[in-house]
Amino acid sequence: MGQTLSFTLKFFGDQLFAKLPETHADLTGRTFLVTGSNTGIGLGLAIHLARLQPAQLILAVRDLKKGEAAKESILRETGFKGSLEVWELDMADFASVKRFAERANRTLKRLDGANLNAGMSSYRWGMTPDGWESILQINALSTGLLAVLLLPLLQATTRLPPPHPDASKTPPHLTITGSAGIFLAKFAERSGTQILKTLNDESKSDIMDRYFTSKILSLFITREIANLSQAEGVVVNIVDPGLCSSEIGRDLEFSAFSKSTCFAFWMMGKISWTPSKGALNLLYALLLPTPPGCYITACAVTPPPSWTRTKKGLDLQTKVWSEMVKVWEEIAPEVSGILAG
Repeated sequence: MGQTLSFTLKFFGDQLFAKLPETHADLTGRTFLVTGSNTGIGLGLAIHLARLQPAQLILAVRDLKKGEAAKESILRETGFKGSLEVWELDMADFASVKRFAERANRTLKRLDGANLNAGMSSYRWGMTPDGWESILQINALSTGLLAVLLLPLLQATTRLPPPHPDASKTPPHLTITGSAGIFLAKFAERSGTQILKTLNDESKSDIMDRYFTSKILSLFITREIANLSQAEGVVVNIVDPGLCSSEIGRDLEFSAFSKSTCFAFWMMGKISWTPSKGALNLLYALLLPTPPGCYITACAVTPPPSWTRTKKGLDLQTKVWSEMVKVWEEIAPEVSGILAG
């Protein structure tokens, strides 16, 4: 009860009063990529990055046509002079995730920052062609797989000289977009002997809690990756963008909710930030040094839910990670070598 009250007070305090700084850095000669960057906070982050004029900025999107439209809007708004590329990435398709990572590792000379932002929210059960519940795959399994597959490129970047003589020695960053919803997650499926199997069983799952639970999984992924030898020298963190007006809830059907719940959604809409403001959190996480595997909200390192820091919570993290690794190794055998360092 104490933590719930503390979270509620902080959440509303941040939404109503937080003044987020606009992080500035010299990105000359550097390369960044943002997934889910054709709309919402992903697009907001891409715009902030473009204003800082990196050498290369990659928009990773499911729909190339929408990605090209986002590219044009970024160019118009920022006057970006570098290479702005649109790459296809469908997080609901493991094969697409593999192709994207292979392309990055094959063609990019460096990767100074990757924000894995693509995600979805829904209160309806749905399955991907790969046979996984959609939110589970997109927000957790595919996000974790892509993070692991990008590690070799990020690690290689740590050994490169600065991109120009006057540049600072800034470490590459791997940032996953999280959510304050981790403080609300019930994660009832955690008691199962096979957690991913339970999460993938409609009869045993709480779909109303799924988005929040998926962000707990993202937290676990972030902390496990931060501990890998392949992540040495790479800044790894997870960031809550804040409650923002975006399209992530576009699949919600409000007729399915009670009047009180609909009123709560309406109230949330009144205090939500613009995607551009929420993206300042992502920019902070992507450019500044932070502790390994930390959780960031309102441009500050913040403790995640207390239960995730207990022995029981850490044991659960280890178990979930182990289950996910087995899934990834079947999809991409190279995962074993990456994790072995």
